[in-house]
Amino acid sequence: MNDGYERRLKRLLLPYGMGIGLLFVVPAILSFALAFFRYDALSPPRFVGTLNFPLARTDSLFSLSVFNSLALVILPAPLRVFGAFLAARLARGGRLRHLLRAAVFLPAAMPASAFALAWLWILNPLYGPLNRLLMALSLSAPGWLSDAQWARPAIALALLWLVGEGFLVCLAALYDVPRDLEDAAAADGAGAGAILRYVLLPLLAPVLLLLMARDAVLLLQESFTLAWLLSGGGPYYATYTLPQFIYEAAFGRLDFGVASAALWALYVVTGLLLILVYLVARQWQVGLSEEEFLL
Repeated sequence: MNDGYERRLKRLLLPYGMGIGLLFVVPAILSFALAFFRYDALSPPRFVGTLNFPLARTDSLFSLSVFNSLALVILPAPLRVFGAFLAARLARGGRLRHLLRAAVFLPAAMPASAFALAWLWILNPLYGPLNRLLMALSLSAPGWLSDAQWARPAIALALLWLVGEGFLVCLAALYDVPRDLEDAAAADGAGAGAILRYVLLPLLAPVLLLLMARDAVLLLQESFTLAWLLSGGGPYYATYTLPQFIYEAAFGRLDFGVASAALWALYVVTGLLLILVYLVARQWQVGLSEEEFLL
């Protein structure tokens, strides 16, 4: 009975596995093969060996795009996870919990174009509400997307609002924590801050680390969409990311070989970030075995 049930479950996963294979695995293999060819989609591919890799690496915009991509991951990813956790903590109880849940999840449900247009208005240096609020508080109003110094922080600020999925995961994890643990800590004299630090965070550390790994992977891709719609990679290439470098190499210069080589550089960066999160998880001893963490 159990064997038959497991076989049915595996058959249910077949469409998902086929989708992963056709949409992710096969294109990744083809892109790796294409990285060894000079190909412009107009003439037959010509084998050039590993020439595309140094061509991509020596491009001055390549190193800049890698730096900008990492800048939009290293700081926003932990802040997004921490913000999702705090929002879930606030939305766990209270009279306004349903309104708070809807408000936190709504930006994640919006189309990327609508979300970007909203932030174009919010970050407008002349009549945007954010700068008007800063001026009302007698604070300096940055140029945001029109200033190379503030463009990356502006996009990072916008990315912090896309925490809806992580918020739902944190909320579900909080509901799995027995109330008795918090009540016992409160009975021993622990305040809200102590309960958060010594009870909830240690119990939810595996979930938060997995969310951080997920956000690190997603931000390498999502940052391209938001940066492209908000600033087009500018000003002065301040928000020019690695996915944008790949996109322009492929569809702007029709150099699909260099684009494929840069794409595998993106894969390597993604893998290094995941390894970093895994090492941090082992260093903190969050209570996951290697098999559980890798799953």
